[in-house]
Amino acid sequence: MNVLILPSWYPYDSNDTGGSFFREQALALKEQGCTVAVLTQQLRPLRNWRSIFLGRYGVTYENDQEVSTFRKHGMKWFPWMENFQAWQCKKNLLGAFERYMQAYGQPDIIHVHSMLYAGWAAKSISQKYNIPYIITEHSSLYERGLITKNQKKLAKKISESASKRFAVSSSFAKFLSAYFKEKGVAWGVMPNMVTSPFFNASSDNSDESKPFSFVGIGSLTKRKGYDILMKAFAQVLKVQPDVRLIIGGVGSEQPELQSLAKKCGISDKVDLLGALSRKQVVQHILSSDVFVHSSFYETFGVVLIEALALGRPVISTRCGGPEDIVREQDGILVDVGDEGSLAEAMLHLYAHRKTYDRGELREACYERFSEKVVINKLMQVYRELLEEECKRG
Repeated sequence: MNVLILPSWYPYDSNDTGGSFFREQALALKEQGCTVAVLTQQLRPLRNWRSIFLGRYGVTYENDQEVSTFRKHGMKWFPWMENFQAWQCKKNLLGAFERYMQAYGQPDIIHVHSMLYAGWAAKSISQKYNIPYIITEHSSLYERGLITKNQKKLAKKISESASKRFAVSSSFAKFLSAYFKEKGVAWGVMPNMVTSPFFNASSDNSDESKPFSFVGIGSLTKRKGYDILMKAFAQVLKVQPDVRLIIGGVGSEQPELQSLAKKCGISDKVDLLGALSRKQVVQHILSSDVFVHSSFYETFGVVLIEALALGRPVISTRCGGPEDIVREQDGILVDVGDEGSLAEAMLHLYAHRKTYDRGELREACYERFSEKVVINKLMQVYRELLEEECKRG
Protein backbone atom coordinates (compact mmCIF):
# COMPACT_ATOMS: atom_id res chain seq x y z
CA MET A 1 0.00 0.00 0.00
CA ASN A 2 1.39 3.40 -1.02
CA VAL A 3 0.59 6.08 1.56
CA LEU A 4 1.33 9.76 1.00
CA ILE A 5 1.38 11.93 4.14
CA LEU A 6 0.69 15.67 3.96
CA PRO A 7 1.33 17.31 7.36
CA SER A 8 0.67 21.00 7.95
CA TRP A 9 3.98 21.17 9.84
CA TYR A 10 6.85 18.72 10.10
CA PRO A 11 10.24 18.34 11.83
CA TYR A 12 13.25 19.87 10.13
CA ASP A 13 15.30 16.87 11.28
CA SER A 14 15.20 14.00 13.77
CA ASN A 15 16.05 16.35 16.67
CA ASP A 16 13.20 18.78 15.96
CA THR A 17 10.16 18.00 18.13
CA GLY A 18 7.70 20.13 16.13
CA GLY A 19 5.50 17.64 14.29
CA SER A 20 7.55 14.72 15.61
CA PHE A 21 4.35 12.69 16.08
CA PHE A 22 3.69 12.90 12.32
CA ARG A 23 7.18 11.66 11.49
CA GLU A 24 6.96 8.85 14.03
CA GLN A 25 3.67 7.66 12.56
CA ALA A 26 5.17 7.73 9.05
CA LEU A 27 8.10 5.59 10.23
CA ALA A 28 5.73 3.19 12.01
CA LEU A 29 3.62 2.77 8.87
CA LYS A 30 6.78 1.94 6.96
CA GLU A 31 7.63 -0.71 9.57
CA GLN A 32 4.20 -2.28 8.97
CA GLY A 33 5.01 -2.75 5.28
CA CYS A 34 3.58 0.40 3.70
CA THR A 35 5.48 2.41 1.13
CA VAL A 36 5.40 5.85 2.76
CA ALA A 37 6.28 9.31 1.51
CA VAL A 38 5.89 12.76 3.06
CA LEU A 39 5.31 16.07 1.28
CA THR A 40 5.90 19.16 3.37
CA GLN A 41 6.77 22.81 2.95
CA GLN A 42 9.65 24.38 4.84
CA LEU A 43 9.10 28.13 4.78
CA ARG A 44 11.23 30.75 6.50
CA PRO A 45 9.82 34.05 7.78
CA LEU A 46 10.82 37.38 6.28
CA ARG A 47 13.07 38.69 9.07
CA ASN A 48 15.20 40.79 6.72
CA TRP A 49 15.92 41.13 3.01
CA ARG A 50 18.96 38.86 3.25
CA SER A 51 16.73 35.89 4.08
CA ILE A 52 15.13 36.21 0.65
CA PHE A 53 18.41 35.73 -1.19
CA LEU A 54 20.42 33.49 1.13
CA GLY A 55 17.84 30.80 1.88
CA ARG A 56 17.06 27.66 -0.06
CA TYR A 57 14.34 27.35 -2.71
CA GLY A 58 12.89 24.43 -4.66
CA VAL A 59 12.13 20.83 -3.72
CA THR A 60 14.65 18.66 -1.88
CA TYR A 61 14.52 14.92 -1.32
CA GLU A 62 15.58 13.00 1.77
CA ASN A 63 15.49 9.27 2.51
CA ASP A 64 14.51 9.30 6.17
CA GLN A 65 14.86 5.67 7.27
CA GLU A 66 13.13 4.59 4.04
CA VAL A 67 10.42 7.23 4.31
CA SER A 68 10.77 9.40 1.21
CA THR A 69 10.53 13.03 2.33
CA PHE A 70 10.02 15.84 -0.18
CA ARG A 71 10.42 19.38 1.18
CA LYS A 72 9.42 22.53 -0.69
CA HIS A 73 11.62 25.40 0.50
CA GLY A 74 10.81 29.07 0.22
CA MET A 75 9.63 32.24 1.93
CA LYS A 76 6.54 32.59 4.09
CA TRP A 77 4.96 35.59 2.44
CA PHE A 78 2.01 37.49 3.99
CA PRO A 79 1.34 35.18 6.99
CA TRP A 80 -1.72 37.25 7.95
CA MET A 81 -3.45 36.52 4.61
CA GLU A 82 -5.19 33.17 5.13
CA ASN A 83 -6.34 32.62 1.56
CA PHE A 84 -2.83 33.35 0.35
CA GLN A 85 -1.39 30.87 2.87
CA ALA A 86 -3.78 28.20 1.60
CA TRP A 87 -2.93 29.02 -2.03
CA GLN A 88 0.82 29.01 -1.33
CA CYS A 89 0.63 25.67 0.48
CA LYS A 90 -1.37 24.17 -2.38
CA LYS A 91 1.09 25.49 -4.95
CA ASN A 92 4.12 24.29 -3.00
CA LEU A 93 2.81 20.80 -2.29
CA LEU A 94 1.47 20.33 -5.82
CA GLY A 95 5.00 21.04 -7.04
CA ALA A 96 6.40 18.52 -4.58
CA PHE A 97 3.68 16.05 -5.60
CA GLU A 98 4.78 16.21 -9.25
CA ARG A 99 8.31 15.35 -8.13
CA TYR A 100 6.91 12.49 -6.04
CA MET A 101 4.81 11.17 -8.97
CA GLN A 102 7.85 11.08 -11.24
CA ALA A 103 9.63 8.82 -8.77
CA TYR A 104 6.83 6.65 -7.36
CA GLY A 105 3.69 7.03 -9.41
CA GLN A 106 0.27 7.61 -7.89
CA PRO A 107 -0.32 6.84 -4.18
CA ASP A 108 -3.24 4.74 -3.00
CA ILE A 109 -4.25 7.13 -0.25
CA ILE A 110 -3.37 10.56 1.13
CA HIS A 111 -3.30 11.16 4.89
CA VAL A 112 -3.51 14.79 6.04
CA HIS A 113 -2.30 15.73 9.52
CA SER A 114 -4.09 18.96 10.52
CA MET A 115 -6.18 20.61 7.85
CA LEU A 116 -4.72 24.12 7.73
CA TYR A 117 -3.20 24.31 5.25
CA ALA A 118 -1.92 20.97 3.95
CA GLY A 119 -5.53 19.84 3.62
CA TRP A 120 -6.09 22.48 0.94
CA ALA A 121 -3.34 20.89 -1.14
CA ALA A 122 -4.73 17.39 -0.49
CA LYS A 123 -8.18 18.51 -1.67
CA SER A 124 -6.71 19.79 -4.93
CA ILE A 125 -4.59 16.66 -5.52
CA SER A 126 -7.55 14.41 -4.70
CA GLN A 127 -9.83 16.16 -7.17
CA LYS A 128 -7.22 16.22 -9.95
CA TYR A 129 -6.01 12.62 -9.61
CA ASN A 130 -9.02 10.92 -7.97
CA ILE A 131 -7.06 9.87 -4.88
CA PRO A 132 -8.98 9.57 -1.59
CA TYR A 133 -7.70 11.44 1.44
CA ILE A 134 -8.35 11.20 5.15
CA ILE A 135 -7.78 13.74 7.91
CA THR A 136 -6.41 13.46 11.41
CA GLU A 137 -6.91 16.79 13.17
CA HIS A 138 -4.53 17.68 16.00
CA SER A 139 -4.77 21.44 16.39
CA SER A 140 -6.24 22.93 19.56
CA LEU A 141 -6.95 26.24 17.78
CA TYR A 142 -10.52 25.22 16.94
CA GLU A 143 -11.74 24.64 20.47
CA ARG A 144 -9.72 27.55 21.84
CA GLY A 145 -11.62 29.91 19.54
CA LEU A 146 -8.51 30.95 17.59
CA ILE A 147 -9.75 29.97 14.12
CA THR A 148 -11.01 32.90 12.03
CA LYS A 149 -14.22 32.78 10.00
CA ASN A 150 -12.19 32.53 6.82
CA GLN A 151 -10.07 29.67 8.17
CA LYS A 152 -13.23 27.89 9.24
CA LYS A 153 -14.60 28.14 5.70
CA LEU A 154 -11.38 26.68 4.31
CA ALA A 155 -11.33 23.88 6.89
CA LYS A 156 -15.00 23.05 6.26
CA LYS A 157 -14.34 22.64 2.54
CA ILE A 158 -11.36 20.40 3.30
CA SER A 159 -13.43 18.33 5.72
CA GLU A 160 -16.38 17.98 3.33
CA SER A 161 -14.14 16.60 0.57
CA ALA A 162 -12.35 14.08 2.80
CA SER A 163 -13.26 10.40 2.68
CA LYS A 164 -12.81 10.01 6.45
CA ARG A 165 -12.16 12.39 9.33
CA PHE A 166 -10.55 11.72 12.69
CA ALA A 167 -9.70 13.69 15.80
CA VAL A 168 -7.14 12.52 18.35
CA SER A 169 -9.63 12.23 21.24
CA SER A 170 -13.34 11.61 21.73
CA SER A 171 -14.03 15.05 23.22
CA PHE A 172 -12.28 16.73 20.28
CA ALA A 173 -14.15 14.53 17.79
CA LYS A 174 -17.47 15.50 19.38
CA PHE A 175 -16.50 19.17 19.23
CA LEU A 176 -15.48 19.04 15.55
CA SER A 177 -18.66 17.20 14.58
CA ALA A 178 -20.69 20.06 16.07
CA TYR A 179 -18.30 22.77 14.89
CA PHE A 180 -18.56 21.98 11.19
CA LYS A 181 -22.23 20.91 11.30
CA GLU A 182 -21.87 18.52 8.37
CA LYS A 183 -25.06 16.53 7.86
CA GLY A 184 -24.60 12.82 8.44
CA VAL A 185 -20.88 13.25 9.11
CA ALA A 186 -19.33 12.39 12.47
CA TRP A 187 -15.66 12.61 13.28
CA GLY A 188 -14.03 9.39 14.45
CA VAL A 189 -11.17 8.98 16.92
CA MET A 190 -7.60 8.07 16.01
CA PRO A 191 -5.33 8.51 19.05
CA ASN A 192 -1.68 9.38 19.03
CA MET A 193 0.78 6.62 19.85
CA VAL A 194 3.83 5.97 22.01
CA THR A 195 6.99 5.01 20.18
CA SER A 196 9.07 1.96 21.04
CA PRO A 197 11.90 3.74 22.95
CA PHE A 198 9.45 4.54 25.76
CA PHE A 199 8.46 0.89 26.12
CA ASN A 200 12.01 -0.39 25.66
CA ALA A 201 13.48 1.75 28.46
CA SER A 202 13.68 0.15 31.90
CA SER A 203 10.94 1.44 34.21
CA ASP A 204 12.91 0.62 37.37
CA ASN A 205 14.10 3.54 39.46
CA SER A 206 16.05 1.82 42.19
CA ASP A 207 17.76 4.88 43.71
CA GLU A 208 15.78 5.10 46.95
CA SER A 209 18.11 7.82 48.25
CA LYS A 210 16.73 10.38 45.81
CA PRO A 211 13.85 12.55 47.04
CA PHE A 212 10.35 11.82 45.76
CA SER A 213 9.75 13.99 42.70
CA PHE A 214 6.91 15.14 40.50
CA VAL A 215 7.64 15.94 36.85
CA GLY A 216 5.84 17.97 34.20
CA ILE A 217 7.00 18.40 30.61
CA GLY A 218 5.71 20.77 27.93
CA SER A 219 6.02 24.25 26.50
CA LEU A 220 6.13 26.97 29.15
CA THR A 221 3.04 28.84 27.99
CA LYS A 222 0.01 30.11 29.87
CA ARG A 223 -2.14 27.32 28.41
CA LYS A 224 -0.05 24.64 30.14
CA GLY A 225 -0.99 25.89 33.61
CA TYR A 226 2.45 25.62 35.21
CA ASP A 227 1.62 28.55 37.48
CA ILE A 228 -1.25 26.47 38.87
CA LEU A 229 1.10 23.51 39.29
CA MET A 230 3.65 25.60 41.18
CA LYS A 231 1.01 27.00 43.55
CA ALA A 232 -0.32 23.48 44.15
CA PHE A 233 3.21 22.24 44.78
CA ALA A 234 3.71 25.00 47.36
CA GLN A 235 0.71 23.53 49.22
CA VAL A 236 2.20 20.04 48.96
CA LEU A 237 5.48 21.21 50.51
CA LYS A 238 3.64 22.38 53.63
CA VAL A 239 2.65 18.74 54.25
CA GLN A 240 5.57 16.89 52.64
CA PRO A 241 8.67 19.12 52.63
CA ASP A 242 11.01 16.46 51.21
CA VAL A 243 9.65 16.37 47.64
CA ARG A 244 10.74 18.09 44.44
CA LEU A 245 9.11 19.43 41.28
CA ILE A 246 10.85 19.10 37.92
CA ILE A 247 9.59 20.99 34.86
CA GLY A 248 11.02 20.48 31.37
CA GLY A 249 10.41 22.80 28.45
CA VAL A 250 10.88 26.35 27.19
CA GLY A 251 8.48 29.17 26.46
CA SER A 252 7.35 32.71 27.10
CA GLU A 253 6.24 32.00 30.68
CA GLN A 254 9.68 30.95 31.93
CA PRO A 255 10.60 34.31 33.57
CA GLU A 256 7.17 34.51 35.24
CA LEU A 257 7.49 30.96 36.55
CA GLN A 258 10.93 31.68 37.97
CA SER A 259 9.53 34.76 39.71
CA LEU A 260 6.54 32.78 41.00
CA ALA A 261 8.82 30.11 42.47
CA LYS A 262 10.72 32.82 44.37
CA LYS A 263 7.49 34.47 45.51
CA CYS A 264 6.15 31.15 46.82
CA GLY A 265 9.47 30.39 48.51
CA ILE A 266 9.94 27.13 46.62
CA SER A 267 12.87 27.96 44.30
CA ASP A 268 15.12 25.47 46.07
CA LYS A 269 12.56 22.70 45.46
CA VAL A 270 11.79 23.41 41.79
CA ASP A 271 14.02 22.59 38.80
CA LEU A 272 13.28 24.34 35.49
CA LEU A 273 15.29 22.25 33.04
CA GLY A 274 14.76 24.12 29.78
CA ALA A 275 14.59 22.39 26.40
CA LEU A 276 14.77 18.59 26.42
CA SER A 277 15.53 16.09 23.69
CA ARG A 278 13.33 13.00 23.38
CA LYS A 279 16.07 10.98 25.08
CA GLN A 280 16.20 13.47 27.96
CA VAL A 281 12.40 13.33 28.32
CA VAL A 282 12.69 9.58 28.88
CA GLN A 283 15.51 10.04 31.40
CA HIS A 284 13.72 12.68 33.46
CA ILE A 285 10.41 10.81 33.59
CA LEU A 286 12.27 7.67 34.69
CA SER A 287 14.11 9.58 37.41
CA SER A 288 10.79 10.91 38.77
CA ASP A 289 7.92 9.21 40.56
CA VAL A 290 4.71 10.88 39.32
CA PHE A 291 3.92 12.79 36.12
CA VAL A 292 1.72 15.91 36.49
CA HIS A 293 -0.12 17.62 33.63
CA SER A 294 -1.79 20.92 34.54
CA SER A 295 -2.92 22.13 31.10
CA PHE A 296 -6.03 24.22 30.46
CA TYR A 297 -6.72 22.47 27.16
CA GLU A 298 -5.31 19.53 25.19
CA THR A 299 -6.65 17.76 22.13
CA PHE A 300 -4.80 14.66 23.35
CA GLY A 301 -1.80 14.75 25.71
CA VAL A 302 1.04 12.61 24.34
CA VAL A 303 3.24 13.26 27.38
CA LEU A 304 0.69 11.38 29.49
CA ILE A 305 0.92 8.18 27.47
CA GLU A 306 4.71 8.54 27.37
CA ALA A 307 4.75 8.68 31.17
CA LEU A 308 2.45 5.65 31.44
CA ALA A 309 4.65 3.77 28.96
CA LEU A 310 7.54 4.41 31.35
CA GLY A 311 5.51 3.02 34.24
CA ARG A 312 4.72 6.27 36.02
CA PRO A 313 1.27 7.12 37.40
CA VAL A 314 -0.14 10.41 36.17
CA ILE A 315 -2.17 13.34 37.42
CA SER A 316 -3.94 15.46 34.82
CA THR A 317 -6.55 18.14 34.53
CA ARG A 318 -9.81 17.29 32.79
CA CYS A 319 -8.91 19.39 29.77
CA GLY A 320 -10.19 17.36 26.80
CA GLY A 321 -7.88 14.64 25.54
CA PRO A 322 -6.65 13.37 28.94
CA GLU A 323 -10.12 12.04 29.77
CA ASP A 324 -9.53 9.37 27.09
CA ILE A 325 -6.18 8.45 28.63
CA VAL A 326 -6.29 8.57 32.43
CA ARG A 327 -8.40 5.89 34.09
CA GLU A 328 -8.64 5.20 37.81
CA GLN A 329 -5.87 2.58 37.59
CA ASP A 330 -3.59 5.07 35.78
CA GLY A 331 -3.79 8.01 38.16
CA ILE A 332 -6.07 10.92 38.99
CA LEU A 333 -8.03 13.53 37.02
CA VAL A 334 -8.71 16.95 38.57
CA ASP A 335 -10.62 20.02 37.46
CA VAL A 336 -8.84 22.64 35.36
CA GLY A 337 -7.30 25.48 37.35
CA ASP A 338 -8.10 23.94 40.75
CA GLU A 339 -4.93 24.34 42.83
CA GLY A 340 -6.44 22.67 45.89
CA SER A 341 -7.59 19.54 44.04
CA LEU A 342 -4.25 19.30 42.25
CA ALA A 343 -2.37 19.52 45.56
CA GLU A 344 -4.65 16.85 47.08
CA ALA A 345 -4.02 14.55 44.11
CA MET A 346 -0.25 15.03 44.42
CA LEU A 347 -0.37 14.21 48.13
CA HIS A 348 -2.58 11.19 47.46
CA LEU A 349 -0.19 9.72 44.90
CA TYR A 350 2.73 10.42 47.21
CA ALA A 351 1.01 8.47 49.99
CA HIS A 352 -0.24 5.66 47.74
CA ARG A 353 2.64 5.40 45.26
CA LYS A 354 3.19 1.72 46.06
CA THR A 355 -0.32 0.86 44.83
CA TYR A 356 0.62 1.67 41.22
CA ASP A 357 2.50 -1.22 39.69
CA ARG A 358 4.89 0.09 37.04
CA GLY A 359 4.75 -3.06 34.97
CA GLU A 360 0.96 -3.02 34.90
CA LEU A 361 0.90 0.66 33.90
CA ARG A 362 3.23 -0.07 30.98
CA GLU A 363 1.34 -3.13 29.83
CA ALA A 364 -2.02 -1.36 29.89
CA CYS A 365 -0.56 1.59 27.99
CA TYR A 366 0.93 -0.75 25.38
CA GLU A 367 -2.44 -2.38 24.79
CA ARG A 368 -4.05 0.99 24.12
CA PHE A 369 -1.43 3.32 22.62
CA SER A 370 1.56 1.36 21.28
CA GLU A 371 2.73 1.74 17.68
CA LYS A 372 1.44 -1.73 16.88
CA VAL A 373 -2.07 -1.09 18.21
CA VAL A 374 -2.54 2.39 16.71
CA ILE A 375 -0.97 1.56 13.34
CA ASN A 376 -3.08 -1.60 13.02
CA LYS A 377 -6.17 0.53 13.63
CA LEU A 378 -5.01 3.03 11.03
CA MET A 379 -4.18 0.31 8.50
CA GLN A 380 -7.70 -1.07 8.92
CA VAL A 381 -9.08 2.38 8.08
CA TYR A 382 -6.92 2.49 4.95
CA ARG A 383 -8.03 -0.98 3.84
CA GLU A 384 -11.73 -0.26 4.39
CA LEU A 385 -11.47 3.01 2.48
CA LEU A 386 -9.73 1.39 -0.49
CA GLU A 387 -12.34 -1.39 -0.54
CA GLU A 388 -15.08 1.24 -0.63
CA GLU A 389 -13.29 3.02 -3.49
CA CYS A 390 -13.04 -0.26 -5.44
CA LYS A 391 -16.76 -0.93 -5.02
CA ARG A 392 -17.55 2.54 -6.35
CA GLY A 393 -15.44 1.70 -9.38
